[in-house]
Amino acid sequence: MADALNTTVRFAMISFAHGHAEGYAACLKAIPDAELVAITDDDPERGRDAAERHGAAFEPDLPTVLARDDIDAVIICSENVHHAAQTIAAAGAGKHVLCEKPLATTVADAQAMIDACDAHGVKLQTAFPVRFNAATVALRDAVRAGQIGQPLAVNARNPGTCPQSWFVQPELSGGGAVIDHTVHVVDVLRWIFDAEVTEVFAEIDTRIYDIPTDDTGLLMLRLSNGIPVSLDTSWSRPANWPTWGGVMIDVIGEEGVLSLDAYRDVVEVAEIRGPSFTWSPAQVSGDPEMVRAFVDAVRDDTPPPVTGLDGLRAVEVALGAYQSARTGEPVALPVALTAG
Repeated sequence: MADALNTTVRFAMISFAHGHAEGYAACLKAIPDAELVAITDDDPERGRDAAERHGAAFEPDLPTVLARDDIDAVIICSENVHHAAQTIAAAGAGKHVLCEKPLATTVADAQAMIDACDAHGVKLQTAFPVRFNAATVALRDAVRAGQIGQPLAVNARNPGTCPQSWFVQPELSGGGAVIDHTVHVVDVLRWIFDAEVTEVFAEIDTRIYDIPTDDTGLLMLRLSNGIPVSLDTSWSRPANWPTWGGVMIDVIGEEGVLSLDAYRDVVEVAEIRGPSFTWSPAQVSGDPEMVRAFVDAVRDDTPPPVTGLDGLRAVEVALGAYQSARTGEPVALPVALTAG
């Protein structure tokens, strides 16, 4: 295992089912003290192709790759429903885990993942790259510095194109647009405000595509600091949209507004008694910093910056939204929930 400073952290990737896997593999190859050693995938053709592209060994199944003693950590990019079993297996084999979001499709599974990693002394990080985006960091810093005074409300949007494939098969995804996109914004809000979501009310439907999952979701959240949040988590972008998704967050304060567009890496500031301006950091994707942070946590034996509990809390809100849509009532959090 990579247990000393400056030791190379050796990785296996578990599945390329999720499109984010390509980006994470590229990040590993760009980090001097990380190495992508092996890839496994329950689609052998997809797995072999990925292994050839990235110069890694292909292993035919999960037990084989986890049995290798030259693997310190894994990145899981499988269909959502498999995250729990694969994480628990990896923890049992002594491998640290970076797991794609949503962490799981039930709160119970997310808790089981956390418990397994704790029991075996390995790290669990949820893949939430948006909080590593430079503009998102700038938004958080501005809010915490009081640039717009006391925050009063938040208007957030995480629209995207419909990914199709297994994402619209509820038995594999655990839901549709709401479980896919709610988790990103919830994580960012919890991180910016150091607050929990205490209530969710949602309207969820399938209005755009002929698919067996939801493609539209409008959520109203209440944070533990009293701030109300409106959130659009729909697959409402057409296929020819310039980007496959977007994360936009407006923080309305007593003395102005901060507006984040994470995919353009822009923060716009309008102060009531000051000038308006736009700040554009150079970094667009948060993936490199996210993967770098996980490598550092494994190498240096420090806590990951985004935990399994962060992933669980985000899943909890998404599942609460589904329950609210079914009942027509607000749902108080936390509460034991399942998607459906």
